[in-house]
Amino acid sequence: MSDSRDLWMVGDLLDAMSGSNIPNYVTMVMQEVQVWLSSVVSEDYVMDPAEVAGGERPMSADLEYLFSQLEWAGAYADILPVLKGKPRHEDALVLSVGPIILDEGLRMLVDHGALFGRDVCRRIWVVADTWIIGDVLPYMPHIRALRERGVQAHFMLVTPWDYTEISWNDIVGDVK
Repeated sequence: MSDSRDLWMVGDLLDAMSGSNIPNYVTMVMQEVQVWLSSVVSEDYVMDPAEVAGGERPMSADLEYLFSQLEWAGAYADILPVLKGKPRHEDALVLSVGPIILDEGLRMLVDHGALFGRDVCRRIWVVADTWIIGDVLPYMPHIRALRERGVQAHFMLVTPWDYTEISWNDIVGDVK
Protein backbone atom coordinates (compact mmCIF):
# COMPACT_ATOMS: atom_id res chain seq x y z
CA MET A 1 0.00 0.00 0.00
CA SER A 2 1.14 3.57 -0.52
CA ASP A 3 2.92 5.42 2.29
CA SER A 4 -0.04 7.70 2.99
CA ARG A 5 -3.10 6.21 4.67
CA ASP A 6 -5.24 8.74 2.77
CA LEU A 7 -3.98 7.80 -0.67
CA TRP A 8 -4.96 4.45 -2.15
CA MET A 9 -3.65 3.40 -5.53
CA VAL A 10 -5.65 1.20 -7.91
CA GLY A 11 -3.13 -1.60 -7.27
CA ASP A 12 -3.76 -1.35 -3.53
CA LEU A 13 -7.49 -1.87 -4.06
CA LEU A 14 -6.96 -4.76 -6.46
CA ASP A 15 -4.53 -6.43 -4.03
CA ALA A 16 -7.02 -6.05 -1.18
CA MET A 17 -9.84 -7.47 -3.31
CA SER A 18 -7.79 -10.41 -4.56
CA GLY A 19 -6.59 -11.41 -1.11
CA SER A 20 -2.97 -11.20 -2.27
CA ASN A 21 -2.01 -9.61 1.05
CA ILE A 22 -2.67 -12.98 2.67
CA PRO A 23 0.52 -15.05 2.87
CA ASN A 24 0.49 -18.22 0.79
CA TYR A 25 0.89 -20.45 3.84
CA VAL A 26 -2.27 -18.93 5.41
CA THR A 27 -4.20 -19.55 2.19
CA MET A 28 -2.96 -23.16 2.13
CA VAL A 29 -3.96 -23.64 5.79
CA MET A 30 -7.45 -22.28 5.05
CA GLN A 31 -7.79 -24.65 2.11
CA GLU A 32 -6.85 -27.61 4.32
CA VAL A 33 -9.35 -26.45 6.96
CA GLN A 34 -11.98 -26.27 4.19
CA VAL A 35 -11.29 -29.88 3.22
CA TRP A 36 -11.50 -30.91 6.88
CA LEU A 37 -14.77 -29.01 7.38
CA SER A 38 -16.17 -30.55 4.20
CA SER A 39 -15.45 -34.03 5.51
CA VAL A 40 -17.09 -33.19 8.84
CA VAL A 41 -20.31 -31.92 7.25
CA SER A 42 -20.43 -34.58 4.54
CA GLU A 43 -22.90 -37.43 4.55
CA ASP A 44 -19.97 -39.79 5.16
CA TYR A 45 -19.25 -38.31 8.59
CA VAL A 46 -20.99 -40.35 11.26
CA MET A 47 -21.08 -39.06 14.83
CA ASP A 48 -20.63 -41.66 17.52
CA PRO A 49 -23.82 -41.56 19.63
CA ALA A 50 -21.74 -42.37 22.75
CA GLU A 51 -19.64 -39.22 22.19
CA VAL A 52 -22.71 -37.04 21.81
CA ALA A 53 -24.48 -38.62 24.80
CA GLY A 54 -21.32 -38.31 26.90
CA GLY A 55 -21.18 -34.58 26.22
CA GLU A 56 -18.03 -34.77 24.10
CA ARG A 57 -17.70 -32.46 21.16
CA PRO A 58 -18.06 -34.67 18.09
CA MET A 59 -15.07 -33.36 16.11
CA SER A 60 -12.38 -33.85 18.80
CA ALA A 61 -10.65 -36.86 17.23
CA ASP A 62 -10.77 -35.36 13.77
CA LEU A 63 -9.20 -32.15 15.10
CA GLU A 64 -6.05 -34.09 16.04
CA TYR A 65 -5.89 -35.31 12.45
CA LEU A 66 -6.27 -31.73 11.17
CA PHE A 67 -3.49 -30.47 13.44
CA SER A 68 -1.19 -33.24 12.22
CA GLN A 69 -1.95 -32.21 8.62
CA LEU A 70 -1.02 -28.60 9.43
CA GLU A 71 2.30 -29.23 11.18
CA TRP A 72 4.18 -28.01 8.09
CA ALA A 73 2.87 -24.48 8.77
CA GLY A 74 5.04 -24.41 11.90
CA ALA A 75 7.91 -23.44 9.59
CA TYR A 76 6.11 -20.12 8.94
CA ALA A 77 4.19 -19.33 12.11
CA ASP A 78 3.68 -20.27 15.74
CA ILE A 79 0.60 -22.50 15.65
CA LEU A 80 -1.88 -22.21 18.49
CA PRO A 81 -3.13 -24.15 20.41
CA VAL A 82 -0.39 -26.67 19.58
CA LEU A 83 2.68 -24.44 20.03
CA LYS A 84 5.71 -26.51 20.92
CA GLY A 85 8.40 -24.56 22.75
CA LYS A 86 8.84 -20.81 22.86
CA PRO A 87 7.29 -18.48 20.28
CA ARG A 88 9.82 -17.90 17.51
CA HIS A 89 7.96 -16.44 14.53
CA GLU A 90 6.68 -12.96 13.72
CA ASP A 91 3.47 -14.67 12.57
CA ALA A 92 1.12 -16.70 14.76
CA LEU A 93 -1.71 -18.86 13.49
CA VAL A 94 -4.65 -19.41 15.84
CA LEU A 95 -6.79 -22.36 14.80
CA SER A 96 -10.29 -21.79 16.19
CA VAL A 97 -12.13 -24.59 14.41
CA GLY A 98 -14.33 -27.50 15.39
CA PRO A 99 -14.43 -27.94 19.14
CA ILE A 100 -12.18 -24.92 19.75
CA ILE A 101 -14.84 -22.26 20.20
CA LEU A 102 -14.40 -18.69 19.01
CA ASP A 103 -13.99 -17.26 22.52
CA GLU A 104 -11.07 -19.64 23.16
CA GLY A 105 -9.47 -18.63 19.87
CA LEU A 106 -9.79 -14.93 20.65
CA ARG A 107 -8.31 -15.49 24.09
CA MET A 108 -5.34 -17.28 22.47
CA LEU A 109 -4.89 -14.32 20.11
CA VAL A 110 -4.72 -11.84 22.99
CA ASP A 111 -2.58 -14.04 25.25
CA HIS A 112 -0.05 -14.75 22.52
CA GLY A 113 0.14 -11.20 21.19
CA ALA A 114 0.32 -9.51 24.60
CA LEU A 115 2.12 -12.09 26.75
CA PHE A 116 3.71 -15.21 25.34
CA GLY A 117 4.84 -13.89 21.95
CA ARG A 118 5.11 -10.22 22.84
CA ASP A 119 8.81 -9.99 21.96
CA VAL A 120 8.55 -11.57 18.51
CA CYS A 121 4.93 -11.62 17.30
CA ARG A 122 3.87 -8.97 14.73
CA ARG A 123 0.94 -10.66 12.95
CA ILE A 124 -1.72 -13.03 14.22
CA TRP A 125 -3.99 -14.91 11.84
CA VAL A 126 -7.13 -16.32 13.45
CA VAL A 127 -8.55 -19.08 11.26
CA ALA A 128 -12.07 -19.81 12.49
CA ASP A 129 -15.20 -21.58 11.34
CA THR A 130 -17.54 -19.18 13.18
CA TRP A 131 -17.91 -15.47 13.75
CA ILE A 132 -20.18 -14.35 16.57
CA ILE A 133 -20.53 -10.65 17.32
CA GLY A 134 -21.18 -11.31 21.01
CA ASP A 135 -17.86 -13.13 21.29
CA VAL A 136 -15.89 -10.58 19.26
CA LEU A 137 -17.02 -7.30 20.87
CA PRO A 138 -15.48 -7.90 24.33
CA TYR A 139 -12.08 -8.43 22.66
CA MET A 140 -12.10 -5.24 20.57
CA PRO A 141 -10.24 -3.16 23.24
CA HIS A 142 -7.58 -5.89 23.40
CA ILE A 143 -7.23 -6.02 19.62
CA ARG A 144 -7.00 -2.22 19.50
CA ALA A 145 -4.25 -2.29 22.18
CA LEU A 146 -2.34 -4.92 20.22
CA ARG A 147 -2.69 -2.82 17.05
CA GLU A 148 -1.25 0.20 18.92
CA ARG A 149 1.73 -1.97 19.93
CA GLY A 150 2.31 -2.88 16.29
CA VAL A 151 0.67 -6.33 16.28
CA GLN A 152 -1.70 -6.87 13.36
CA ALA A 153 -4.62 -9.20 13.94
CA HIS A 154 -6.39 -10.80 10.99
CA PHE A 155 -9.62 -12.78 11.22
CA MET A 156 -10.13 -15.41 8.54
CA LEU A 157 -13.58 -17.01 8.42
CA VAL A 158 -13.53 -20.43 6.76
CA THR A 159 -16.51 -22.48 5.66
CA PRO A 160 -16.53 -25.74 3.68
CA TRP A 161 -17.26 -23.65 0.57
CA ASP A 162 -15.04 -20.57 0.83
CA TYR A 163 -13.07 -18.26 3.09
CA THR A 164 -12.79 -14.52 3.62
CA GLU A 165 -11.10 -12.02 5.86
CA ILE A 166 -13.38 -10.13 8.25
CA SER A 167 -12.05 -6.73 9.20
CA TRP A 168 -11.28 -5.96 12.85
CA ASN A 169 -11.98 -2.26 12.32
CA ASP A 170 -13.87 -1.11 15.37
CA ILE A 171 -14.79 2.35 14.10
CA VAL A 172 -16.78 2.92 10.91
CA GLY A 173 -14.35 4.26 8.35
CA ASP A 174 -11.32 3.16 10.43
CA VAL A 175 -8.46 1.97 8.25
CA LYS A 176 -6.41 -1.04 9.32
